[in-house]
Amino acid sequence: MKKYLFLVAIFIMVTTLSGCLATLHPLFTEKELVFDNRLLGHWSAGDGDDVVVFEKGTAANFIQLPERMRKLADKAYLVTVRDGEEVVKYYAFLTSLGKQLYLDYYPCENAYQEDYDGFYKQHLVKMHSFYRIRFHDDRSFETSQFDEDFLKGLIDKKQIRIKYEVRFDGNYVITAPTEELQQYVLKYGDEPEAYYKESSATYKKIN
Repeated sequence: MKKYLFLVAIFIMVTTLSGCLATLHPLFTEKELVFDNRLLGHWSAGDGDDVVVFEKGTAANFIQLPERMRKLADKAYLVTVRDGEEVVKYYAFLTSLGKQLYLDYYPCENAYQEDYDGFYKQHLVKMHSFYRIRFHDDRSFETSQFDEDFLKGLIDKKQIRIKYEVRFDGNYVITAPTEELQQYVLKYGDEPEAYYKESSATYKKIN
């Protein structure tokens, strides 16, 4: 029961804007996708039990996605995050914009979520989130998380025009299409203030 509630909480968390910059549409189109073999394998981000596994996408493990995204499987990754006995999965798309690389994450349903009834699923909207990624070498890389509050500040000061909605709880839902998201990243992707100060994580390959 504990594991079930944990996985439900994770799924709901990634469908709402709870601090990270989450968007309705992806950061990429097919032409921006790149595949880097350096990502494949098992990674650790610290001294804990967390292990992150990057696998090459296949038609079989991308079966949950709509056809237009499923056809991109061989240019993408299936990511498994293991924290002790808990396991969550994501689809990840390595995106090249300007001089930087970004990972666009999209949630993958687990066995429990696949069994939810259709009416319940209609109330869960999956979102994309993206992170800048910089390789140090073949066995380590660093990710930086975009700061939602930085973008909200630009919106509130009318320094940027980007499509969004404000939910009843005050959270912003970024509804901008891919082209607008790319323009934002190209303009602010090199600004340190655009990322959470404490969000950088360094991953080291363990096999």
